[in-house]
Amino acid sequence: MPISIEKFQEQGGRLKTDDLDFEAFRREPLHPHVLRCLGYMHDIEYQTVLYMRELLLLPQWQDPQFTAFLTLWNYEEYWHGQALGRVLQMHDRPAHDPRLVAMRRFNKRTLSWSPLQFWALGQGVRKFPAVHMTWGAINEWTANAAYNRLSRVADHPVLTELLTRMMRQEGRHAGYYASYARELLEGDKRAQKVTKWFLQHEWAPVGSGDVPRIETSFATAYLFGSGEGMELIDRVEDRIDMLPGLAGLDLVRSAIRDSVAHVVTEEGSVPVVPAHAEVRRSGEIDHNDQD
Repeated sequence: MPISIEKFQEQGGRLKTDDLDFEAFRREPLHPHVLRCLGYMHDIEYQTVLYMRELLLLPQWQDPQFTAFLTLWNYEEYWHGQALGRVLQMHDRPAHDPRLVAMRRFNKRTLSWSPLQFWALGQGVRKFPAVHMTWGAINEWTANAAYNRLSRVADHPVLTELLTRMMRQEGRHAGYYASYARELLEGDKRAQKVTKWFLQHEWAPVGSGDVPRIETSFATAYLFGSGEGMELIDRVEDRIDMLPGLAGLDLVRSAIRDSVAHVVTEEGSVPVVPAHAEVRRSGEIDHNDQD
């Protein structure tokens, strides 16, 4: 059974940020590479409402527990975007509506057609719900790993606290997606086969197609292309391997290799993360473990 929605009602809600000192970013600004990653993350968090639009076209819209999850998921992700936007604003970078309007203009054609595509897939591919719930789990696991990695790379106390709070919520999102996907895949060879095909042929890091490709590639390559970033992705791959019928895909590692190659082609090299980011801090929690 997917995780009960009551768990989200009890533990979820608006991200608390009123006690965080955002002015600290004026006094101790973040490195441009970190801000570039935060801009990408800001855009993806705000994009959740459009992902939800597509999910509501799948047959699962008939399940009140599923639609309740989507409501809470979208609400929490919206406040993640708000918080990241405040960090960008403290650095005099575009955020919130001006940035979102530009992104949606950039991707207008895809955004116009994607609901029809999801409706067709939901109606025409009987096992497509298993595909999308698995896809969602992988995206949440990789997003959580990205926040974990960026916290270490930035090494900024206020950003670390903000991202830690976000990771707690993202971990619960991953848990719901993974439990739902596991239920749909368990004992269903057809669902496993269809899901495996879509992942191998269509999956790409979250944000692909929503923001300029180089921005997705940069964040992916910078955060996961070396050192402890690769170790975090090993854990994501282990979680994928544990889903019924999906062992051995090497899905995310392959995408990272492609991202590194793309950044090298377009920009000459992938920047090296600071040395302190490769030292594991004692007492760290992997919030992905909530699945």
